Amino acid sequence: MRPVIFDVDGVIVDVRESYHIAIKRTAEEFLGKEVPLELVRKIKFSKAINNDWDVTYEVVRTLGGKVDYEKLVERFTEIYENLKHRERQILPKDFFEKLRSKGIPLAVVTGRPKRDLNFVLERFGLSDLFEVTVDEDDVVDKNLRKPHPFPLHLCMETLGADSAVYVGDTGADLEMVRSYKKIYGKPVTFVHFKKVVDIDLPADFSTDREDQLMDFLLREASPNREGERGYPP
Repeated sequence: MRPVIFDVDGVIVDVRESYHIAIKRTAEEFLGKEVPLELVRKIKFSKAINNDWDVTYEVVRTLGGKVDYEKLVERFTEIYENLKHRERQILPKDFFEKLRSKGIPLAVVTGRPKRDLNFVLERFGLSDLFEVTVDEDDVVDKNLRKPHPFPLHLCMETLGADSAVYVGDTGADLEMVRSYKKIYGKPVTFVHFKKVVDIDLPADFSTDREDQLMDFLLREASPNREGERGYPP
């Protein structure tokens, strides 16, 4: 069985009312003026910036401001703590349980800090469903964080996998998978789940429907009767 690796934000949970608002409010505090939410999302997705601290920094910079990065992170974290309960689950627990019941290993590669990842997995009862999780705190060198392929490499090595399926929703996810295949030479199928972020991305498969995603993952991760995958890498 090929493992299926999931991004979290925009795939497992909807963060438009948490992280996105935290970016907006943090930037507004340091700029001293209103920041349109549409601009926040445009900067994040058009520039494929994965880390939301970095997005906030880029929003401030784009609008002509300057800010100490550590102070930004501290304030962002405080604001997010008051917003995190607004997050809503996208893929339900039984979605992952069905994949697990077929013997498919599951994992997570996310840009969330470990505390934020643990919060959302525990809140929605998902903590025991993933064999491996790789979060922002697992990658000490910030230059190696997503969209760099190292987090995916770390996950693959921990799984002991020679190939996998990755489910993401942004250009940062796509860039990570592409770079991984180029540098490490192992096949990874990129699935664009656009339930929340409906942007155009070249992908091996793209859908906004849970049932279609399930069908594809079951076919792609499971060997067919000839012992080969149903889709090319």
